Parts: sequence; structure tokens; C-alpha cells
Amino acid sequence: MSLKNIAQAAGVSVSTVSRALQGSSRISEEKRREILEIARSQGYIDTRVRKATQAGLHSIVLAMPEAMLQPSETNFTSWRILEKLRSECAERGIRVDPVLCPGDRLDPDRVMAGIAASDAEAVVVHFDENPALIGRLADEGRPAVLLFGLDPSSRISSVGIGNTYSTALGVQHLLDLGHRDILLLSWPGRFTIRRREAGFREAMREAGAADPGTRILRLSGFAPEIVDREFGAWLEAQGGRLPVTAILCLSDNIAIRAMHCLARAGFDVPGDVSVMGFDDSFAGQMSKPPLTSIRPPLDDIAVTALEELELSLRRPGSHLARRIELGCQISLRDSCAAPPVRRA
Repeated sequence: MSLKNIAQAAGVSVSTVSRALQGSSRISEEKRREILEIARSQGYIDTRVRKATQAGLHSIVLAMPEAMLQPSETNFTSWRILEKLRSECAERGIRVDPVLCPGDRLDPDRVMAGIAASDAEAVVVHFDENPALIGRLADEGRPAVLLFGLDPSSRISSVGIGNTYSTALGVQHLLDLGHRDILLLSWPGRFTIRRREAGFREAMREAGAADPGTRILRLSGFAPEIVDREFGAWLEAQGGRLPVTAILCLSDNIAIRAMHCLARAGFDVPGDVSVMGFDDSFAGQMSKPPLTSIRPPLDDIAVTALEELELSLRRPGSHLARRIELGCQISLRDSCAAPPVRRA
């Protein structure tokens, strides 16, 4: 990843590569485009941009709930994002001043006190979409970004995933397999969860479902014992005959526990019903059967958040808050298949 490597690939001299990257008119436009394409493909331009911006951000305040510190089957996503943020800050030499709040929610007063006590240039808020906190951050003056969340008011920048489209992508995969009777397992959650439900309703409506809202089973939470109790009760109420051929779960831990409940009730996955998760967790990959899951680009979320803060620092007073949504893909495994042929 050097000028010499680019020159060798393009069959020109190092000085010609240098002129092309500087926009010199002394070489033809065709050759300049060829050299730029090689430089992009080898990652040279991205590396040069990153080095130019690294000097802009030296320190951040990281506000997060203490419950997110410990890896577990219920916070796999948060742990992955935070670990990538930690390693990326270490690599770039960015100091992290943590502000921790007990439990799984942020206390706005505690967070703002922690920010006031720090001379960090920017603020990262992890996971909590508290409107009161977002409003105070918007008035605080320092660049701030919401990590893996959405600010509906767009008062501060946020970096997350395209929740609506990603869920619709999962629905479409099940539709392509031939499923029409699809159940969504959800829970009353943050704005991001509501966006995922919206994606489900939209995709099902486009597929001709009369009332997609009736196909959503909202559990009271996503803890394993809640899934066992509430989804287990739903299964029991079906009287041994499933009214659906596929179940889309808005987290992998819900999907894993749902498969356990189905197995206890005598149903085979995917022989009797397909199950899809959301997170692409290691636990889902190791489940039996391995779980098909919507895969968010977790490692890219932290990197993009830091880049957003760097950009804001380069544009003091003129950088508008942005909602950045990264695309997801589907990891195909054995828990989804074509629907069973039902006898009349």
C-alpha cells in the first residue's frame, strides 16, 4: 500500500503516480483515472484520508450503562460494538473518559456532570435514546454521536443500522422461500425496535397480508426466561398445530430460546417451521440448527461514529447532525427452509 506498489501496478513511475494523486494536468485523464482506481482498490486513498483526520480527535467521553459492560447472551450486540470502539480508539491514540450509569439506562444528570468534568473534545452515547439526554447534549456544544441508536429529532448525529429495510430484507428472504404465514417475535423496545416492526409490516403488506399487525407477538422483554414463559404459552395455546410456517425474531437470543420452546413442543426447525434471528451472534451460529440471522455490520458502527465526530470537529459550527444507517445482510444457515407441504 505505497506509491511504489501503485506505480508497479499501473506500469508508470512513482512521480507519475504522485502527479495523478495531486490532480496534475501533465498526464492524460485516462491514465489519471487508471492510477486513481488502482490507488482506491489498494486502500491507499482511504489510508491517506484516515491519517489526515486522526489528528483531529484526541479524546472522547463515552457514556454508557454499566449493564453493557459484561458480555452475555442478551447484550452480544452492545459488547461487540463497544469492544470495536475500544480497540479503534487505542489504535488511533484517542483517550476515552468513561461515564457509567448503574443499570441498563443512562441518567441524564449523571452523564452531563461527567461531560462537564472532562476536557474531551466529543461525546459518544451508547445505546440510550432518552430524548431528555439528547436535548441536553444538543445544547452542550461539543460534537456528540449516538452509538447504535436513532435520534428521531436529529438534534445529534447517530450511527446505527437501517432497521426498517433490514427487517424487510429478512421478510423478503422468507417470502422468497415460499412462506406466507410469518410471525414476528418482538418486544416493546426503543425507537430502533419500532422501526424494525415497521419494516415487517411494510414488507408483509406489500406481500398482500391484510393486517400485518396481527402477525406480531410482542413479548414483555427479550430475556431467556421471558421467551420461555410467554412464547411457550403462545405455543401451548395453538393446540399442537402451528398457524405459521416461519418466525422472524428481532434478536438472536429470542430466536434461540424460541427454537428451544419449539423443540420441547415437538416441532422441528426447519421441518415444521423456519426461524430467523437478528444480530448474527456467535451463539446463533453454534445453535442446533445453526441460526439464519440478519447480520448488522457491528464492527463498522464504532468506526463510522468516530469518523462522524472527526468530520464535525473539522466543520465547527457548520456540521449538521446526521442519521447514518448502515446496511445489513443475511447470514444463511440451516434454520430456514421452504415451508412444509400441508395436507388438506
